[in-house]
Amino acid sequence: MFVTRFIIGNIFSISLIGMILLFKKLLKNKVSLAFQYKIWFILLFSLTIVFVPPSFFQFAEFENITLASPLSNLPENTLVPPDMPADWRYRFTEITELSNTYVLQIKLAVLWSFGVLLVIVFYYLGNRKLKSIKRFSEPLQEDMETIFHNCRSKIAIKHKVYLLQSEMITSPLSFGYRICYIILPSQAILSSSKKEMEHMLLHELTHIKHRDLWINFWFCIVQIIYWFNPFVWWAFSKMRLDREAYCDWEVLNGYSTDIDRLSYGDTLLLFASQKNNTLILTANNLYSNKKQVRYRIERIADFKNETKRTRAFGHCIMVLFILIAMIQVPTFAGISDNFGLSYNPNEPINIVNQDYSDLFGTSHGCAIIYDLNANTYNTYHASAITQRLAPCSTYKIYSAINALEQGVITDADNSIQWDNLNRAIPSWNRDQDLNSAMKNSVNWYFQRLDQAVGADELESFYASIGYGNGYIGNNTSYYWNGSSLKISPLEQVELLVKFYKNDFGFDKENIDAVKNSIFLSQNNKVKLFGKTGTGKKGIHDVLGWFIGYVETGNNTYFFAVTQQDDSKVNGTTSVQIACSIFEKMGIKIAV
Repeated sequence: MFVTRFIIGNIFSISLIGMILLFKKLLKNKVSLAFQYKIWFILLFSLTIVFVPPSFFQFAEFENITLASPLSNLPENTLVPPDMPADWRYRFTEITELSNTYVLQIKLAVLWSFGVLLVIVFYYLGNRKLKSIKRFSEPLQEDMETIFHNCRSKIAIKHKVYLLQSEMITSPLSFGYRICYIILPSQAILSSSKKEMEHMLLHELTHIKHRDLWINFWFCIVQIIYWFNPFVWWAFSKMRLDREAYCDWEVLNGYSTDIDRLSYGDTLLLFASQKNNTLILTANNLYSNKKQVRYRIERIADFKNETKRTRAFGHCIMVLFILIAMIQVPTFAGISDNFGLSYNPNEPINIVNQDYSDLFGTSHGCAIIYDLNANTYNTYHASAITQRLAPCSTYKIYSAINALEQGVITDADNSIQWDNLNRAIPSWNRDQDLNSAMKNSVNWYFQRLDQAVGADELESFYASIGYGNGYIGNNTSYYWNGSSLKISPLEQVELLVKFYKNDFGFDKENIDAVKNSIFLSQNNKVKLFGKTGTGKKGIHDVLGWFIGYVETGNNTYFFAVTQQDDSKVNGTTSVQIACSIFEKMGIKIAV
């Protein structure tokens, strides 16, 4: 999910800020001010990479899936299964709600949006003030225009720049994108020498030449997004200070004598501490507080021309930090935008795309049928078969095998006494054994099994068999119905194959006991084994599963069908789809 990537991106950015500041402290005199400023752009890159489309990070998601040729000789007509009687297909409904994770994400999104709105208003008011300053600004006298043109020639700037003066400011500022403006304080013009005016103009023109106005805009966008992160705001204040120091350094490069450079420092001391009466972060201005002025003056005092050696060293440091920032790419690829909610098969699989859209109707979902003999996956909506969802009651197949392996129950003795608590489903309100609990999907029975095993042992078991994300947490009661455990349809099928063949090496009697419990029906030689699952939000059925396998005498087909919708999808509707798919394949299932 994006929220997870966003959180990870924030944590990574804090680490990167710390590394950048450490670099600046250790290598202060080893690289030029240009590199000390430009290294902050790697932080900007790091903060924006989280918004790259998820497909960029999931480029390897289907690298092990191969598309095969469509199967031939499939019936064209859809055979609708008969009306469903009140039998096993109707007794697989969960009464628990899916987790509140989605609701929490909505609340966080609302809170974040509220903060974004406040920061936007803050910037909007600043820009209104800036427009007001521009509206009431006036042209300068002719002698000032001459200084201005000389400075433009010295900087070799090609941008269209207008020079104005205003009584509403006390420190020079520049702003604009396609057309740029430099506004000088009227009082400063009257009290400053031509040399001081030259220093101010060179500084602001250098900002324009460096396109700092656009970079400022980028700053503002990122700060709007990360309004809640004080480390980002603090880092950007450092970045702006380094930008001013770099701009000073560029101006100093244009002077050939130390006297001229010291004169520029005097001008900086004169004007830089004069704060404008409004905070306009979308404009460049000469203002700095006393601590910042001291930093800039120290940089001026330490001024050195950049050598080839320092330039090469600076490039090496930049490359190093870029590589550090790129660590996020495989990190985001690993979480696949969902933090473990996407599965990448370990080995190549052959996919045959099928069109079952008429069976799914308006619901979202997918179907996957694995032909054991052909080693081929017939798939509808292939892009969804690796997306992990809450398993709902389908997990009970593996909860049962684990309880048998742990000795909580045995194939001969697996009855649990009813606790005399009346529940909404009448078939639950009696003593249960493995067969009745599986067919009636009795939640309390499997909750008792899981509680007896314990959360740690349970999580270790699911991890050992590769069950989805394998995460249980501390609650053994509802981990399967949306709170933590997730599994994809493809993984469901792969696990069923391993379960069927007993690749896990479990006791054969335990495997047979679970197989017997999920046996559903038989039509001649066609046997159906499976488990449904339903997820609810409130009173609405919003998630439906049907997984299992079909034995035909000469082949075995393993399947997983899942649906998602706002309502009216559940284990029963998934059964209907699965039956129709097998009818299309010429396999008649008794229902």
